[in-house]
Amino acid sequence: MPIDDLTALGQKMREARKKKDLTQQELTDLSHVSVKQIASIEKGQINPSYLILKALAKVLPLSLDTLINPDVSPDDEGANQMKMLYCSCPSEMRETLLHHTQETAKELTELSEKFETN
Repeated sequence: MPIDDLTALGQKMREARKKKDLTQQELTDLSHVSVKQIASIEKGQINPSYLILKALAKVLPLSLDTLINPDVSPDDEGANQMKMLYCSCPSEMRETLLHHTQETAKELTELSEKFETN
C-alpha cells in the first residue's frame, strides 16, 4: 500500500475506534490485535495483514472494502454498513432483521413517493 493509503487507513481506523468510544487498549481486548500494532496502523506506519484488518473490522463498524479502498462512495459505504449489520447479527435473528429492513425500506419508499406527488 502506498504511504498515502496507509495514512488514510490509519485515519479511518482511528475515527471508527473513537466513534465507537473505544481506547486502543479496549480495541486490543476485543480484537486480539496488539496495542502497538493498532497505534502503528493509526499512525500510518505499517501495512497490516489481511488477518489483522479482518479482526479489527469485526469490532469496528467498518467493512474491509471501506478500510482498504479510500475512494468508497457514500452509497457503497451505506451498503457496506448494512452488510456489516447483517453479518454481525446472530444467525437465528438475521431473517427478522432482513424482514424489518425490507418493511422499513418499503415504508420509506412510499413516504418519499407521497412527498414527490405533493
